[in-house]
Amino acid sequence: MVVDFADLWAQISHDYPPGVIEFYATILSQLVGFWLVCSIYLAIDLTFPEFSNCHKLQSERRQPSWAAIRECIWRVLIGTISSEAIHFGLLYLQSFRFSFFDTSARLPSLGEVAGHFVIAVVTREVLFYTSHRALHHPKIYERIHKKHHRFTAPMAFAAQYAHPVEHLLANTIPIVLPMMLMHSHVLTFVLFLTSQLIQTSSVHSGYDFAAARMHDLHHEKFGMNYGALGIMDWILGTDVEGWDKSTNGKGKRKA
Repeated sequence: MVVDFADLWAQISHDYPPGVIEFYATILSQLVGFWLVCSIYLAIDLTFPEFSNCHKLQSERRQPSWAAIRECIWRVLIGTISSEAIHFGLLYLQSFRFSFFDTSARLPSLGEVAGHFVIAVVTREVLFYTSHRALHHPKIYERIHKKHHRFTAPMAFAAQYAHPVEHLLANTIPIVLPMMLMHSHVLTFVLFLTSQLIQTSSVHSGYDFAAARMHDLHHEKFGMNYGALGIMDWILGTDVEGWDKSTNGKGKRKA
């Protein structure tokens, strides 16, 4: 029997408190947008090595060892569990009665979803660029961001291989904060979070068919392409290698 989604959502909204809905929404997004997608990319590496080597942006000799990949997955798993445990604890302290997102029985309109997506994508680009570029400051990089750059030839799971401070400032806040401030519907948030997790997993995949070239260059060359979409890099001139030697230190190319 086909279940009407509007009725199903109304039942969920009625039966469960807002905090519980928010918690399971983030778990679902993580499982689908990150763990499933990253596992698919890893499965391609394992099952089709010749295809993988042909479509990797960097050479086979630069790819991480299996020992490094296993260690990465383990660290990311610990980080995911820790983050969700903190999230659960914060919601538990207020008895799951409150959520930053709208968990009402109504379904968001297509226009509302699209509008919130556009605002959140633009805001995320600004916040991610700013925090990511700050993490490359010499006084901060060695202590925090260097861990993420262990993978000069990235692979999907490395998207969340990061220091806890970086994970909060660059991975979590830029994605979650815009939807929180707009008090978006939790279903809109699920779609947005899942899409952003798929995007960051894909740009770290190292594959040429996953729109990963821009961020792959960041890992390979280090001092360029700080943004998620490239908009801020284009505006500020940090989308070319050696920009810092050709800009008078002002983030804009010399004429």
